Amino acid sequence: MSKIVNTCVICGNLKVYYDYIKSEPSETLNPMGNFYRWSHLHKETQRFMEANLQNGMLPKIDEEIFSDKLCSSLKITNIIYGYQRDGGEGFIHNLEKEFLKQRDLIRNSDKKTPKNLQNLSNIIDKVIRKSRRVYNFFKRVNL
Repeated sequence: MSKIVNTCVICGNLKVYYDYIKSEPSETLNPMGNFYRWSHLHKETQRFMEANLQNGMLPKIDEEIFSDKLCSSLKITNIIYGYQRDGGEGFIHNLEKEFLKQRDLIRNSDKKTPKNLQNLSNIIDKVIRKSRRVYNFFKRVNL
């Protein structure tokens, strides 16, 4: 039995809701394998929609988008223009940007000198402090 999944993606101040069909469980995979398979499909739909929106594609409601990479078509169900992130979404978005910035610093650092290793250690400490803040945030809101 196929299940329709409704989800959304936020790109800038545009929030796009869309549906896709969740595939049947594979008989050759155990429950965890099927979970990872569905999780991978969901992440791929998110990446696909984000990439299209960042490349300037502005979908219309009830439009179906097809991809050779995905095994399902995406049907646009709603679009919110001028979307403002709430406190939690803004916090997570800023945290994600900080992680990406730190990741780029780590990738671009020269790991041969002790000074750069110290800087790498400081960067990792910053990421750990940020992740503790996220943990405390979720603990406060009981998620």
